[in-house]
Amino acid sequence: MTQSLLHNRELAKYPRTPHLQGSRYQPGDKGDPVPYAELLGKTLVVEEKLDAANAGLSFDAAGQLLLQSRGHYLDVDRLGGRERQFNLFKQWARAHEGRLLDVLEDRYVVYGEFMHAKHSVYYDALPHLFCEFDIWDRQAEVFLDTPARHALLAGVPVVSVPVLYAGLAPRRMQALQALVGPSLARTTQWRTAFEDEVARQGLDVALCWQQTDRSELAEGLYIKVEEGGRTVGRFKLVRPDFIQTILDSQSHHSERPVVPNRLRAGVDLFAPEVDKRWPIAGGGRL
Repeated sequence: MTQSLLHNRELAKYPRTPHLQGSRYQPGDKGDPVPYAELLGKTLVVEEKLDAANAGLSFDAAGQLLLQSRGHYLDVDRLGGRERQFNLFKQWARAHEGRLLDVLEDRYVVYGEFMHAKHSVYYDALPHLFCEFDIWDRQAEVFLDTPARHALLAGVPVVSVPVLYAGLAPRRMQALQALVGPSLARTTQWRTAFEDEVARQGLDVALCWQQTDRSELAEGLYIKVEEGGRTVGRFKLVRPDFIQTILDSQSHHSERPVVPNRLRAGVDLFAPEVDKRWPIAGGGRL
């Protein structure tokens, strides 16, 4: 498909996610934070917020593969250039195109984080490079809830982001904040792995550390409100020191040299089956 045709095709852009009160704003964030009291009594699904490139995958009515990143479509058949960080995303999607089309048809848009290039958090134990976090049903015009998403993707090699908790909103926000622990996509040796990868790429170690979050903790939480088989609300909770890392780096990830994140041992992106499990964090109870 030519780029001109892509530009004329309506793109289902992922909605802006408001901050929950207590979350640290990033430069460019808009809107007021949402008070935690608005979540009380509601059913939540709390996920680890992964730090990567927002991406999407779908098909049109003719069965044409569509890949997107934020507000634009990617050129699926062109590798390198300004879209080089998405090379593996394109190759992976093409490799599994038939099976994905069978499941998604032209009805569903799958959104996820494409994890190849480090942004601020470095990961050394990813189960996949594309981690799905939401699915839009074009026909019903709703976002699926977590059980429906997992059921839809059960037969295809797509890994979903890790769920840390599912249930009624805890009475105290501090219980939710306590879910921000070490990232499930890293080992205890991630610092050594990071420096090894930086050296392998021939980059300046000190500069790369300046552009990298040194905390052992995940970026934060992604919180969904789900009811009646649908996701009806979403919020983010970002730890304050993560934003300070971005400010101190004095740069945006798009301006930095690429430091590839690493897959955990034994992962094959192009295998027909994939291990979708994440390490267990806590007990999923509050």
